[in-house]
Amino acid sequence: MRKRCFIFMLILMLCVVIGTDQKIYAEGYKTITDMCGNSVEVPLDPKRIACMHCVSPEKIMTLGSGDRIYLMSEQSPWAYKLFPEIKNARTSKGVKPEEMLDMKIDFVLYTPGMTKGEQYKDAGLRTVCAFSAEQRPMNINDYMESFKKQVTFFGDLLGPDAAARADKYNRYFDTKVKQIRAITSKIGKEERPSVYYGGLHGSLLGSQGQGSVMHWNVEVSGGNYLPEALSDNHAKASMQQLLSWDPDIIILSAYGDSPDTVMKNPELASLKAVRNGKVYRMPMGVYAWDHASNESVLLMIYMAKLFYPDLFKNWDMIKEMKTYYSEIYGKNITDIDAERILQCLPPQ
Repeated sequence: MRKRCFIFMLILMLCVVIGTDQKIYAEGYKTITDMCGNSVEVPLDPKRIACMHCVSPEKIMTLGSGDRIYLMSEQSPWAYKLFPEIKNARTSKGVKPEEMLDMKIDFVLYTPGMTKGEQYKDAGLRTVCAFSAEQRPMNINDYMESFKKQVTFFGDLLGPDAAARADKYNRYFDTKVKQIRAITSKIGKEERPSVYYGGLHGSLLGSQGQGSVMHWNVEVSGGNYLPEALSDNHAKASMQQLLSWDPDIIILSAYGDSPDTVMKNPELASLKAVRNGKVYRMPMGVYAWDHASNESVLLMIYMAKLFYPDLFKNWDMIKEMKTYYSEIYGKNITDIDAERILQCLPPQ
């Protein structure tokens, strides 16, 4: 009798669970945790995503879901070449929340402090936090986990196929960062070059501060990151600070001006980086490598080769790029394509 009761209860519990799952899938929604720690309800199969967080389109493209982007800012020429499906997306500039309702947007990706989420939420739109600068990592290990967590989040957001691609990316990221650090972690702080990063928001003084992606990318690559002294994620240095830091190397955002604007500026002529010709503009691929792109992993290799050409002379940058584009993006690029990306040039 007890055995029959146990079997009956087990069958009843299975029916409840199956019934619950069917109800969830019938409704077509799931609950996930966004990058601000909020529990948010999103469609199981989103079709119309509004990317008000600037890096989100590249994250979505990486995971094979570019056709789900409905609104976004202008993307790089390489993004349109390699992911032509995004040509169907509309520009997000000037679009009001009320218009998004008429567009039947599934959810809006935002970041606090920049695009915010209140205006969209108040209009009745679903909002999902894609990045929070308030939770910046303060050591390299936390940075690695934080970066992978965001990729995993996009995989959870977009569904099983995207989640599998996110796992693949994270394994690749882990492997490459560990390979780089196997070399750079043995270099003492006093032996490392001092590095200044600038060029954001149309100014050499526009930078990223402590705990930012560029802070940790430079540290992984073996540099001493001077804007660590700045407290904001997107920070601004003063000319006095830059001159007093006297960096060994200056790296400029892909969104910034060419190195010539620094090299020919008489106000900067005394800097070691200028005197030694060590001013470099970062590459622009599917997205700007210096701007929290998934291509950050390539940027770390690129900078490690800049900082320590002898230690990384056997690392073939073109080969690394072709492997990344093939394995992560699922796209094939030529040697010439890779060279143009490194030079921040568009496709031919």
